[in-house]
Parts: sequence; structure tokens; C-alpha cells
Amino acid sequence: MEGFTMDNVIILLVALGLLILAIKFVKGIIKTIISLVLILTLGVSAYNIFIAKKPITYEINRYKTDFAYVKAMKNLTSEASKAIEEIKENKSVNENVSKLMEIKEKAEKVEHSEEATFIHNKYMNGFEAVIAGAKGYEAAKGAQAQVAKLDQLSKELNVSFMDVILSKK
Repeated sequence: MEGFTMDNVIILLVALGLLILAIKFVKGIIKTIISLVLILTLGVSAYNIFIAKKPITYEINRYKTDFAYVKAMKNLTSEASKAIEEIKENKSVNENVSKLMEIKEKAEKVEHSEEATFIHNKYMNGFEAVIAGAKGYEAAKGAQAQVAKLDQLSKELNVSFMDVILSKK
């Protein structure tokens, strides 16, 4: 081990400086995202109150509804993720596809505000794509089983020309 040489100290200082810059950069990005979300939320509220002339109670109820919506969708998304992981691991594919369809039905019924409709529609479109992919995986798995069965049957039918000629009938 060389110990503390001037080169090692310089490399250590440069690494620490880069680490500090990276942390500040990430913090800046997070602050920017939070600021944008706050500005957009306040902008929608200001629009609803001042331009659309909706009462403040509407805004308060909208926030309550959307908060409940986010919580419910978070729970449904975690359930769907578990089912998708089990499908990827080939564990009870048919049951998990059915479970995904049930979760989608629950998600369609979750109450949301008028302003969150576009988010809900995008989520439901994504859910439909996941279910279509899972059904395709289910069909592919069934096709794979059929190919194996067909391969076995073809081996039983594999009769050579010499077997036919030399048969004792």
C-alpha cells in the first residue's frame, strides 16, 4: 500500500467534489419536479376557482377524491405487479390473468375527479395492454404445450420406409 501520496489525495478530493455535485444535481432535479407539480396543481385550482367559477368546497372535495384515488390505485397496482411477477415465473398463469382482469374491473370503478380523468384513462389503457400481453403469454404457453404434444405424436407416427416393407403382414 502506498499510503497518502499527493496523487491519492487529489483523486480523493476530485471524487468527493464530483459526489457533492451529483448530490446537488439530483436534489435540484427533485426540487424542480416538486415545484412543477405544485405550480400545476395550484394553476388548476386557480383556474377552477377564478375562471370556471367553481366553489372552494369543490376544490377541497376534488383534492380529497384524488388523494383517495391515488391511494386506491397504488394498492391495485401493487396487486397487479404481484400477479404479473407470478405470470413471469409461470406460476398459475390462468388464475393470475383472471386476477388481473378482476383488478382492472376494480380500477375502473375507483372514483376520481373530472380533472384526473385523462390520467385514469391512460392508466386503464396501460392496464388493458398488460392484460393483452398476459393473455398472449397464456396462449403462447398453451401453444408450447401443444407443440410438445404434437412432437410426441409425430414421433409415434414416424415409421420408416423399411419398417413398412419388412412388416410381416
